[in-house]
Amino acid sequence: MAKNTIIQQLEVISKIMFHILKVRAPHTLQHIQNVPILSVMIAKAFTKKNKKPLFSKEELCNIDLAAQLHDCGKTTSPDYLLTKSTKLECLHNRIHEIRNRFEILRRDAEIACLKKIIANPQNTSKAKAKLKETIQELEEDYAFIAYTNLGETAITEKDIQRLQKIGQKTFKRYFNRLQGLSWNECQKLSDTQQQQYAKSNYETLLQDNPEDIFLDIPTGELHNLSIQRGTLSFEERKKIEEHALETENIFKLIPLSGKYQCISRYAAQHHERPNGKGYPHGLTDEHLSLAGKIITLADIFEALTSSDRPYKSPKKLSDALRILQDMKNNGQIDEDVYHLFLRKKIFLKYAQKYLKTEQIDNIDIKEYF
Repeated sequence: MAKNTIIQQLEVISKIMFHILKVRAPHTLQHIQNVPILSVMIAKAFTKKNKKPLFSKEELCNIDLAAQLHDCGKTTSPDYLLTKSTKLECLHNRIHEIRNRFEILRRDAEIACLKKIIANPQNTSKAKAKLKETIQELEEDYAFIAYTNLGETAITEKDIQRLQKIGQKTFKRYFNRLQGLSWNECQKLSDTQQQQYAKSNYETLLQDNPEDIFLDIPTGELHNLSIQRGTLSFEERKKIEEHALETENIFKLIPLSGKYQCISRYAAQHHERPNGKGYPHGLTDEHLSLAGKIITLADIFEALTSSDRPYKSPKKLSDALRILQDMKNNGQIDEDVYHLFLRKKIFLKYAQKYLKTEQIDNIDIKEYF
C-alpha cells in the first residue's frame, strides 16, 4: 500500500476517534492533541553522537501518528469510566441517594425525641441531649462518606471498617422497591429478593444490591466506597485497562506494512513499563521501543498536568516531576527518556505553552536526577 494511502487512512481514523470521544469524553480531546505534540518534542531532542537527529522526519511522523492514536481503544470503553470523578459515580454521582437516607435517619431521630417528650415531659432535657448526640454522629458519618467518595486520598483498612459499621445502620422503607425497576433489573433478583423488595422492610444505610451490576461490573455503594485509592474499583480499572489491548486490536484491522508496522507497536505500548508490570502484555524493557517509551512519558506527564480532567485537579510542575521521578526509580518509565526530558527542559517548554501560569513553579532540575 502506498505511503500516502496509509497515512491518509490513519489520519481518517484519528479524526473519527476525535469525534467519537468529543461526544463521549470531551476531556480526552486535549489529551489526544497534546500527547503527540509532547512526544514529538521529546523525540526531536534525541540526537546521535555526531549531534544529528536520532529520528528521521519519516520516523517522527510515525511517532506523531502513533501518539495521536494511542488511545483509540478508549472508543470501546464504557462512557462512565472515561469520566468517573467520584467512587459512587455510575452515569451519575449517587452520593445524594445516600444523603437522603441520612436525612431520613435524622428525621426519625427528631420524631423519636418528640415522642419521648410527649410521653414523659420530665425527660425533655435527656431526650434533647440524645437527639443532639445522634445528629452529631450522623453529620460526622455523612461527612466521612462524602469525603471518601472523592477518592482524593488513599483510605486505610480502618476507614473501610468504619464504612462497614456505618453501612450497617438501618432505616425503615415503606414503598415497594420493585416499582420503577426495568425488566432487566428484575431478572437479576431471585423470587425471595423480589418478595423482600415488594413489602415494607428495613434497609441498610449503604447497600450492595443484586441489581448493582453495570456492564458486568459490580457497582454497589459499599463496594465502591471501599476503593482504597482513586475512584476506580479493581473491576473498573481492569475494564478501562482493556483500552490498550483494544488499541492493538483496532490496528490489526489496518493493513500496515513495512516501515509503518511500527506505528501500531508504538501506540499499543503506552501502558507497558520497563519493569514488566505494565499492560496489556507485561513487556519488559528489552521488548519496548524507544518511541513507545517516549509516548509513555508524554502520556503520563500530560495526564498529570492536564486541567480538564473531571476526576483530578491539575498538578504543578514540581509535583508532576516528583511523580515521574518516583516512577523512574521504580522502573515504570525509561530512565534515558526521563533524563532527556529534564536535561533539555522539555517539561518547561511544554508548560510555558500548554499549562496554566499557576502550575509553573520554580524548578531546580538537580533535585530530580
